[in-house]
Amino acid sequence: MSGTTTGFLLEEEKCSSYDPESYYPARIGETIRGKYRLISKLGWGTGSTVWLAGTVSRWPWKTHRYVALKITNSSSEVQAAARKEIEISKHMCSMWTTHPGQEYVRKVLDSFEIEGRGRTHLCLALEPLRQPLWMIGRQTSANGFVQPRIIKALLPGILKCLDFLHTECHVIHTDLKGDHFMLPFEDPAVLNDYVREQEANPAPFEERRGRPVYESRPDFGRFRKGVGFVKLTDFGLAVRGDVSTKYFHDIQPLEYTAPEVMLQAGWSYSADIWNLGLVLWELMAETNILDGKSSVNQRFSYLTRFAQMIRLLGPPPASLLSRADKDVYSRLYDSQGMSEAEEWSFRYPDLIPGEDFNFCNKTTMLDGQDKALFIQFAKRMLAWMPEDRSTARELLDDPWLKLSMDPKEKCPK
Repeated sequence: MSGTTTGFLLEEEKCSSYDPESYYPARIGETIRGKYRLISKLGWGTGSTVWLAGTVSRWPWKTHRYVALKITNSSSEVQAAARKEIEISKHMCSMWTTHPGQEYVRKVLDSFEIEGRGRTHLCLALEPLRQPLWMIGRQTSANGFVQPRIIKALLPGILKCLDFLHTECHVIHTDLKGDHFMLPFEDPAVLNDYVREQEANPAPFEERRGRPVYESRPDFGRFRKGVGFVKLTDFGLAVRGDVSTKYFHDIQPLEYTAPEVMLQAGWSYSADIWNLGLVLWELMAETNILDGKSSVNQRFSYLTRFAQMIRLLGPPPASLLSRADKDVYSRLYDSQGMSEAEEWSFRYPDLIPGEDFNFCNKTTMLDGQDKALFIQFAKRMLAWMPEDRSTARELLDDPWLKLSMDPKEKCPK
């Protein structure tokens, strides 16, 4: 293993806000709190590192298991999100329900605090999962995209999961994206083989100011069997509320923000439905149809994105604009448009794309009846008015999901 120092930025060091003092100095082989032995680093983010760990016990009758151990940095904001995930997980686990969607949620198995170099770090032990859903495209498709038939086979589980969150738990995820839909291990042997390989050949690291920065090893190889479902992860930004609750703070990645969030008009469960609709293009075509970019400006712009929405969905209804924050509204529309909401009152008509910017031209990954039905399916999610969007439960009966799909179909090997 390496202990030298190079001039290259590695892993979490690439984060612009990286502070080595705020990250826990984890080492492979270390036992955390006498319970979990670190085996390999699975990944990193702006607020944490994630490790595969095996349970440690002096009692022979205790079952050995593996967990994904998320070790947060010491930032108060990051730890607040981690505590929110713990709270939401406990809430979901407390549900006395037979709802089928509960099995598609990744829950927190254990949580505790540890000390490292004078700072406190929160640890979350989670079920280890294989990889994000989007990665299947790299393994099964020549163009690197997830095949529509795979998405169609997995979507019922995703919709059941959202229905469980919305109707049973009264939870809004607020941050749906490709990385947060993850595949479980199709066979325990995959994880066992991976552990043997890591123990025989541990990942290299660089020593940086008393903290080792390890190379991540997230690759578990090709699938050995089919996988029939995905799990929804990362609830650190989720919120709880009853059906009548409306929220006004910013949520969702910029390119996936629902119109009521952009307008500060108050959002609730259906913001997740809008979010899911856009994620389908991300998974099947690695594109976002509302990316906020134009041919003359490749930097994201809210104004450009709103103009794209006007072209794709038509002018926003006056009833939605009447709910908007007045300052937000005045940046988008002339005052006379407040009652009529006609397209001509939009302040930036030059940003509205041409007529070729439409669902048909943006859905190049499908054709024929499959394409037509998918667009109808997507329009049930991508509606201006939150109350006009179908619920997750309603979407389960959509014709696109039933078209030429074997109900037992699974992801290919």
